[in-house]
Amino acid sequence: MNLLQPYVTLDAVRLDIAAASRKRLFEEASLLLESAYGVAHSEAFDALIARERLGSTCMGAGCGIPHGRIEGVTEPCLVVLRTAEPVMLDAPDGRGVQLFFCLIVPDGDSSEYLGILRECAAIMNDRPMRQALMSAPDATEVCRLIHEWEPPADLHSDFDSAWHEENGEEGSSEEN
Repeated sequence: MNLLQPYVTLDAVRLDIAAASRKRLFEEASLLLESAYGVAHSEAFDALIARERLGSTCMGAGCGIPHGRIEGVTEPCLVVLRTAEPVMLDAPDGRGVQLFFCLIVPDGDSSEYLGILRECAAIMNDRPMRQALMSAPDATEVCRLIHEWEPPADLHSDFDSAWHEENGEEGSSEEN
């Protein structure tokens, strides 16, 4: 099982949307966050824009993970968007970006937030998975692919150990 499964539902996936700019992409993401999770559209948009001002959330290889925090949100909210055409953003490889995992988390949450971000990045760094998501014919297939994806065994081990050490705990989260 992966951390993304509970959040990736048919209501949280939109494919082949028309978005020619960052603003339009974040508008679409915000509307989807509102319809899938009840997050206020304007708050989601503002959180995504605020985080992006700190630096690009594009990873390269046509992928990005826009994310932000909202006070009052009680659990992570994740939506998956794929644009009809690549959007020219500030990707490190200079390529257009077409696949986005957009994440909103509670203000102050860090452990779950970082775990979800890690898994989003790992999926996008998994070339066969990335290609499958880019060519998936519909939201059902995107959900299936993500639900069946297994994160690398060591993806969270260093983070889990450091977190438990920092918080004066012994063992991993699976043991506690």
